[in-house]
Amino acid sequence: MSQSTQLLPREFAARAVARVLIVDDEPHVLAVGKAVLEAHGFEAVASRSGEEALELVRKGVEEGQRFSVAILDITMPEGASGFEVLEWLRACDPRLPVIACSGYFQEDVKDLCQAIGFVDVLHKPFNLESLCLAVRRAMVQDIEAVGVVSTLQPGTAS
Repeated sequence: MSQSTQLLPREFAARAVARVLIVDDEPHVLAVGKAVLEAHGFEAVASRSGEEALELVRKGVEEGQRFSVAILDITMPEGASGFEVLEWLRACDPRLPVIACSGYFQEDVKDLCQAIGFVDVLHKPFNLESLCLAVRRAMVQDIEAVGVVSTLQPGTAS
């Protein structure tokens, strides 16, 4: 059994109709990522800019169709940086798990990215297994965070 199926089976992802937002300035990365995620039961939405991504997240929140996970390229040469977009997305949907994605990571960047709010780091070029595993890990973290929040109701002992 692979790591990705141990974390969250494909059948669960399909039943949950998880929405994944992919933000990247490279059309081939968007196309491959979207195709892989859809083949594994996710609803994938592609965005070529941070501004467009923010609008998609805002619309999803307003319409009750939140994204389950966002994958965000942190080195987009045009427009806002991935770090700025992370701040915007957090302001719009604080529960949205965001995965950093780039081909330019150095050894210590994973800790830095997680320290500023990314839930995981995905190195480009990514393969099918690493993409699906990162998304499933982020979904599990979101589910665990919601579970922790719901158990910490005001007036209850901890």
